[in-house]
Amino acid sequence: MSLKEHLKEEARVERQKMKEMSFQDKLWYIWEYYKFHIGGLIIAVMLIWVVATSIYNTTIHPALYCMVINNRSDQELDTTVLEEDFHKSLNLGKKEPIYVESAFISYGNNATEFSYASMAKISALVASRDLDIFITDRETLDHYSSLDGLADLRQVLPPDMLSAVEDRLIYADDSTGQSVAASIDISGTDFADRMHLSFDASGLCIVSNSTHTDHILALIRYIFGL
Repeated sequence: MSLKEHLKEEARVERQKMKEMSFQDKLWYIWEYYKFHIGGLIIAVMLIWVVATSIYNTTIHPALYCMVINNRSDQELDTTVLEEDFHKSLNLGKKEPIYVESAFISYGNNATEFSYASMAKISALVASRDLDIFITDRETLDHYSSLDGLADLRQVLPPDMLSAVEDRLIYADDSTGQSVAASIDISGTDFADRMHLSFDASGLCIVSNSTHTDHILALIRYIFGL
C-alpha cells in the first residue's frame, strides 16, 4: 500500500470512529488528540489580535482628554455632551475621540488610597501630555495650581474670549504665590446642566502642557456660544 493510500485509509478509519461516538466522546476525542493543535491555534489568534490592536491604536489620536474631579451632583455625570455632541460640532472622525473620566480626590489627612491612585494616574497623563482639561472643585484647583499644573488663562485666551469670560475667571496661587487665572466658572451654563455638574465642581482649567489648545478654545466657545 502506498503512503497516499495508507493516509487515506487512516482518515477513513478516523471518520468511522467519529460517527460511532456520542457527542461527549467526540469532544473528548478531539481534545485528547488535537489539544496541542487547538492550543497553538488559540495562541496564534491571540497574538494576531494583540498585534492588530496595537497597530490600530497607533492610528488613534485623541482630540481632547477631560478629567472631571469631585463632581457631587445628585444626577449621574453625562459625558455624551463632550464625547458626542461637542465631538460632532468639530467634525472629528472616529479616530479622533474625546475622552472624559471622573474621579473623587481628597487631600492632606483626608486622602485615601483611591485618591492617591487617581492622583498618580493624573500625573502620568500630564507627564505623557495626554490630559488637556480639568472640570473641578476649588480644592483641586488650588492643589494643581500650586504645582504649576494649570495654565494662566489670561495668557491663553484670545482677547475677545477673555473679555467675554472675564467675570467668570477664578484665581489661584501658583508655586511662587502669584495669583493666576487658573479656571473659568462654567456653572449655570447649558453645557454644565447637560453634563449634570455640581455647582461646586464647575471650574474649567487648562492643563499647562496641553497640546490641544485649539480644541480647548473651541470648547469654551461652544460652552458660552461665542
